[in-house]
Amino acid sequence: MNLVQKYDGQCLCSPEMISAVARHTATVAKTVDRLVIVTSPMGSLAENLIAEARKVTSDVSGPELSSLLSGGDQRTAAILAMALNNLGVPAQSMSGFSSRTRSDDFHRGINLIEYDTKKVEDIVDTGKVAVVSGFLGNDSSDPGSLKRGGCDITATAIAAHLECPCEIYTQKDCIYTVDPDVYPQARPLQQLCYDELMEMSNLGADVIETGAVELAKKYNIPLFLGKSLEDKSKGTRIMDRENLIVEDMPISTMSIQEDIAIFTLNNLTNDGKTVADCFNILGELDINVDMISQHVTGPGSCALSFSCSSEQGRILNEQIAGNGAFAGVEIECQDKLAMISLIGVGMATHSGVASKVFRVLADNDISYYHITTSEISISITVDMSARSKAAIALSQAFDL
Repeated sequence: MNLVQKYDGQCLCSPEMISAVARHTATVAKTVDRLVIVTSPMGSLAENLIAEARKVTSDVSGPELSSLLSGGDQRTAAILAMALNNLGVPAQSMSGFSSRTRSDDFHRGINLIEYDTKKVEDIVDTGKVAVVSGFLGNDSSDPGSLKRGGCDITATAIAAHLECPCEIYTQKDCIYTVDPDVYPQARPLQQLCYDELMEMSNLGADVIETGAVELAKKYNIPLFLGKSLEDKSKGTRIMDRENLIVEDMPISTMSIQEDIAIFTLNNLTNDGKTVADCFNILGELDINVDMISQHVTGPGSCALSFSCSSEQGRILNEQIAGNGAFAGVEIECQDKLAMISLIGVGMATHSGVASKVFRVLADNDISYYHITTSEISISITVDMSARSKAAIALSQAFDL
């Protein structure tokens, strides 16, 4: 049996924690044929490295940032490999760059093109544990990275090639129906399907990178999300819909995304080209938008609305204001919003979910703005000041 385990930076935040992970994985190594450990940078190392760079320049971006972060990541992998060797468990660290991964910027900055696992397999075939730094490089002369969430993608990509389970470890013991910090009565989830987890990630839940779930679903890789160093009786298992034991309820979980802004571009020329130009700018700025709507406002004109983060909205506003293609376009922005999303595969077979959502909000005097739905989710935006009230009311109404 092969196994891939990924540990986030908080699991590796000190020499003591790295030693504890090494002892744990040394035990695991005895129970599997080939073991791969994927690491994130130690604790707040990435933030500290960026802070150090900002002391000398305000432009902390591009290939040099990737090189800086990948260097910190390789450091963590090397220390963990040393700790394993010290315990008598043969281990060898390696970087994503030396494993010939290629990555491109796309949408949210993550698009895995190719991953050659030959070096990983060469290491584990000799009986060693392969300790892989999660921030991957590209196929150019500069060590790039898969940016935020790259470690999750590294782990699932290796698991896909080795055709084995992938375990993602953090300091959270499982996925909950709702963020316990918002709704303390939230229930732990023992299982979710790929589609639900992917929807959660897309809609703002800080659980696992969406691209990692896409890979796991495509190659049917069993995922386990749990707390580092604890037994696997806790945690959440991710599987396909066919193997999921679905309770007779439409909603499985809730995702909450803060600091949302809704932009409306009025007086756009309704020729298709202007709207396309707008989305080209969004793509070039690496801005992820949700809740897109377009409607005709008059002869030859239309309005386009969408939501994004407030910071992304600020950048977009600057770009559009200086772009001649948008001369005469009126830009409205409503910020300080939160997006609350109810997610569950049971929605596909239950009716009345939307009407219940609206009734709950009305009964609690909560105003809402944009609404968007999919087969397995419904999302609304509310004022940030009403975020907790809305989340708690909906959690109680849907027994989350």
